[in-house]
This record gives sequence, C-alpha cells and structure tokens, in this order.
Amino acid sequence: MLLKASEDVKLRLHYWNCRGRVQTVRYMLEDIAYTHKNVDYKEDFELLEKGAESWPAHKLDETVSGPFHNLPVLHWNDEHTFGQTLTIGQLLARKFNLYGKLTSSIDDKDLLHGYIDGVTSCAYTDIISSVLTCIWTCVKFDEDNSASNGLTGKITDDLKALNNLLKKSSTSFYYDQPEPTIADYFAFEAFTMARDYCKKLIPNEEDCQALIKLEQTMKERPALANYFNQGLLLKRFTASPKESEYMATLVETK
Repeated sequence: MLLKASEDVKLRLHYWNCRGRVQTVRYMLEDIAYTHKNVDYKEDFELLEKGAESWPAHKLDETVSGPFHNLPVLHWNDEHTFGQTLTIGQLLARKFNLYGKLTSSIDDKDLLHGYIDGVTSCAYTDIISSVLTCIWTCVKFDEDNSASNGLTGKITDDLKALNNLLKKSSTSFYYDQPEPTIADYFAFEAFTMARDYCKKLIPNEEDCQALIKLEQTMKERPALANYFNQGLLLKRFTASPKESEYMATLVETK
C-alpha cells in the first residue's frame, strides 16, 4: 500500500561509513525525502574505525542490527526494523511508488513488477555484490586467473545486458517509465560503482551509452545533485582492511 501524503514517517538508515551494499538505498532515500515533505530521513553510521570496539555489542542488539544481526538496517517510525538491502529497497519502492506505471506494452502490475525486479536483481546480485567481492578478494586484473577472469568478465557482460535493455526504452528509464523506478536506482549504482572501482570492467563506449545517459539523468535530479555537490558519496567501498592498499595497486597497474 502506498504511503498517504498526510502520514508522517520517520526513517533511519543504519550502515557502515562506506559505500558498500547500501548506496542505492541512500540514493532512493535522498530522493524520497526531497519529494515527500512528510518524510523525516537521516542516516546513522556504524563507524568502521570503531568497529572492533563497538560492533560486537551492537551485533547482538536487535534494535541496532535488526533481525539478521547485520547491516544495513532501516528503522521505520521507531516501530519496525527491516534488514537486507533488497528488502529495504523493495519496501521503499512499494511505499513510495517506485515501481512505475502501467504502459501500453506492460498493462499488468504484477508483470511490470517482475520486469523491474529483474533489473534490480541483476544490478545488485550480479554486479554490485560481485564488485564488492572483487575488492574483498583483491582481484588482480594483470594475472591469468580463470576464477577472477570469470567474475570480472561476468560483471562486464551483465553491464552490457543492462545497457541493451535500457536502450529499448522510449525514455531515459527502464521499461518506458517517465520517472526512475527502483530498477534505475540500482542500475545507476551498479554502473558507477563498477566504473569507480576499475574502468576495465566497463564495456566499450558503444555498449554503455544508455547507462551513461542514465547516470547523467539521475545526477540531474535535485536531491541527488545536492548529494553529490556536498561530497556525500563515501570514497571507501567496503570494510576490508586491505582496500586502501589494494586500490593503490590498481592505480599503479592502469
């Protein structure tokens, strides 16, 4: 059920102070809070710098770590606590009408949601999660490693698939939507995260034009433009203690 315009909502996102698995949700919440003046949104960070000291206790506290004793967690009106990135994103999409509108080509709501969720799942499960795995495992692009090559190659192929699907749309967003859906937020983060991590993952220019246009369009949205202008995008991708050293080696091998 969509949120009523007169219904005040307090939303608190809790996650580590890194880009991680939740950056897409951050973008969604920034847009939601800008568009819906009845939404009070803030993010509370679990600091990586103090993780060894504070996280063991916080992990055991379900008011902090939620039902799965992990992050991210979304607190809704101090009454409900939700965990898992896709669950949080899909909840927000249902509540704030981010699943799009029926069109002449897709006139069934369940079918539209299925299409939208497919893009969302590909972007999150196949690309974002894989990029984070590459960083945690310190994948080396200059080595002939079949496992690593398989992982990085699949990221590139999945980005091509997302681009080709977006090219078919009559608008800047998936499935002919006039405004972004949850799918567009996740595809936006999948593309930009992969590129910011290592440009070698990005398909050739011809195979990513639609994603480049999506990035430009998303960054022009007032809430997201303000987010980037304030420098709020965190540079650190993961909680890996080896990330800084590993990223430095990638720069050296470019």
